[in-house]
Amino acid sequence: MSFEEHEEQHFAARWSLLVWVLSVGGIVIAVLAGGGLMLMAAYSGHRETIVRLALVVAAFGPAVILGVVALFAPRAYTLTDDAIVIHRRGPAVVIPRGQLLEVRRVRSGDVGFAWRLFGSGGFFGWFGLFYSRNVGQFWAYVTNQEDLILLVQADETRILISPHPAHAFLDAIRRTQPPSF
Repeated sequence: MSFEEHEEQHFAARWSLLVWVLSVGGIVIAVLAGGGLMLMAAYSGHRETIVRLALVVAAFGPAVILGVVALFAPRAYTLTDDAIVIHRRGPAVVIPRGQLLEVRRVRSGDVGFAWRLFGSGGFFGWFGLFYSRNVGQFWAYVTNQEDLILLVQADETRILISPHPAHAFLDAIRRTQPPSF
């Protein structure tokens, strides 16, 4: 099959054990915090209505945060003729393949310690804008640190993804990329 004659290929966004622990733990804490605030509102005795209302509104804060974070978490990856698509509950991220200069597998040690500038640092995955001394500034859409792929675009934007299985993703992109890649 030449690079001109291929079909879409789908790859999982498999969660690591750490993502499972952080996500389930975060959900439990959010439910307990929301429930606790609701109980405080219900049993606040003779407190003013405004205080009760504020407690009820605050009780929904953790649920809203959970919902917003879940919208942007990577769910799957698709490799098409023209793009790499990162599927999320919210809007998908589309990375045009024509703009890619480099696609390579990396280990978490190659990335090193990364500062989260904006996004999630383990709750439903690592996604958003990050900075590390080894990679520089990069966008991450990662759910498993064992399947890391670094994409470098022509404008030097760096994107870290974790399609599973990573070796199959690399094989597919190399098979379907023009020979100049």
